[in-house]
Amino acid sequence: MTLDQALDAFCTHQRAQGRSEKTVAIYAHDLSRVFTRLDDLGIATITAARLTAVMSDPALITSPAGTPKAPATLNRGRAAVRAFFAWALDAGHLAENPALGIHLQRAPRTPPAFLTDAEVRRLLKALTGHSSPLVKRDRALIETFLATGIRLQELVALDIDDVDLDAKHLHIRRAKGGQPQIKFLNTHLRGILRSYLQWRKKQGEGCLALFISQRGTRLSPRQVGYRFAHWLQEAGIEKAISPHGLRHTFATRLYSRTGDLLVVQRALGHRNIATTEIYTHLVDGALEEALERL
Repeated sequence: MTLDQALDAFCTHQRAQGRSEKTVAIYAHDLSRVFTRLDDLGIATITAARLTAVMSDPALITSPAGTPKAPATLNRGRAAVRAFFAWALDAGHLAENPALGIHLQRAPRTPPAFLTDAEVRRLLKALTGHSSPLVKRDRALIETFLATGIRLQELVALDIDDVDLDAKHLHIRRAKGGQPQIKFLNTHLRGILRSYLQWRKKQGEGCLALFISQRGTRLSPRQVGYRFAHWLQEAGIEKAISPHGLRHTFATRLYSRTGDLLVVQRALGHRNIATTEIYTHLVDGALEEALERL
């Protein structure tokens, strides 16, 4: 089997595993750059020594300007190679895995931006006391972020029928990884959404979206970002944070109240607990900050 044939089969397998087209495209791009340097060797003829040498090729580890690539970028390529050869071994295309010596670098993790409890209160205070439909919509979407940890792309994809107030559920039909998810709606958020839906169901009857623009069309991620930035300014919060920071805010608050990382993992839909572990450090930092104020 040629490398091109193996790459096509690997990408097909990744789609069958629920990987998004974006993820598959990234795998294909990174692997293609490696395979072009293997001199069109058949997959069964690749040795660990040859693969290790190729992975050290300056063209793969430096940018076009000649500067070293970031550890995260290098790790992405190495992870793609490891995943490909692990699949090839399991599929019977190889007798042994030549990528076992390819290791990921431990990259420093930048703590994500999030809002403190005090900032959350200021943000929600700025949103209350207004009766305009636009503000009701903005409050409903921001409260949905804060109470469910939903991703931005998932939020804008929500339809009216995805909200089940009686069952206390929010159905996410297009979650990351292609798997549907169900989010629990707490009492506070159900009250916010019930009020919002009374208005929403009278508007934009030709649009199924839960959150719509003033023109009656589905809100875009950019529009949500613009409205979130507007309310941060209204609340006097000078912090570089995007709507995705509200997901981090949800996770940080949930961990600080439960101390249970598995609960946070389930709430966020993380496959790997290691992805969730960063929130323990965020809460530790908040604790240190609070102790400094004693």
